[in-house]
Amino acid sequence: GKAFATPPRTAVVAPMLGRAVSSVRGGATIAALRPLPVLHDYRFFASKVTFVKKIYSDGSTCQKCDFVWKQIEKDGLVDKIDRTVVADERDPSSLGIVLATKHKVTRAPFFVVEDDAKPEAGEKVYDVYFKLKKEVFSQESGEAEKNEEIIRGMMKQVF
Repeated sequence: GKAFATPPRTAVVAPMLGRAVSSVRGGATIAALRPLPVLHDYRFFASKVTFVKKIYSDGSTCQKCDFVWKQIEKDGLVDKIDRTVVADERDPSSLGIVLATKHKVTRAPFFVVEDDAKPEAGEKVYDVYFKLKKEVFSQESGEAEKNEEIIRGMMKQVF
């Protein structure tokens, strides 16, 4: 029989490497080479998230609370909020007022996060939504969203 001449391995691999390297130089496949972000199930971090919103003494709702809730809806995180509690200025015994006093919180809305896996850690309080979103739900917020939350917070600062 006739012997077939096989090209050395480098002759086959080198052109392939050349294409991969040139596509990397061109920037097209850079993203594919970066490690993917690690996504965590929020339940790993928190077993219960309580959203505390405020009602003023005249019965009106807190504008920033409404804004933050709309942001939660927009972000698709409504199902990650286990319960919503009201801090009603007309009722000092309302659960929201009790939680605000317990945690020395002066701004609304705020979130109370409990981790059943680590009860000794106690409850962690977030009075800024984008921090909760990042630390508990592992999602980043855009600068515009952060700025709007800060501005709305300045409008009615005192709890």
